[in-house]
Amino acid sequence: MSFRVSFILLVLVAVVAGYVALFELQKQPKATVDAPWFYDASYDDLAVISVQYLGQKQVFADTPDGWVFQDTGAPVDMTRWGGIPLLLTGPRSSRLVKDSIANPAEYGLDPPQSVITVTLKSGQQITTLLGDVTPDGTSHYAQVVGSAPLFLIASAWGDVINRLVIEP
Repeated sequence: MSFRVSFILLVLVAVVAGYVALFELQKQPKATVDAPWFYDASYDDLAVISVQYLGQKQVFADTPDGWVFQDTGAPVDMTRWGGIPLLLTGPRSSRLVKDSIANPAEYGLDPPQSVITVTLKSGQQITTLLGDVTPDGTSHYAQVVGSAPLFLIASAWGDVINRLVIEP
């Protein structure tokens, strides 16, 4: 290999190394913020799940034999029910919209479309209000009773939970 070709290759390597050192290595990694938890409960602590949607209501209870419809005692269809308790242990919010709201009706929370109450074995109740769907159709406005912040919850989560009432 000639001296001229070696010199050109060496200059090209130096230019590429300089570019990488100046521009690529100094880029700051993008900060990713995890979506906030709407609420958090343990799977084993769930005792009763009540879902009210557009005036209709369905209540499910955890018994030693598994989950049942509370009013009839009939067991739930486990192929359909399988992941429902896990979904209700605490959905992850897509984002916090506001720290507090003055007019809940503006977001469909007065009255809410859905009221989901999770009763834990300790007797504590976590009641979630689902309001209107956002204009882009991807989320529901949601709020935990007794808590001021307004969150966005994936509309798919709300649809699955609401189907427990309209398609039990």
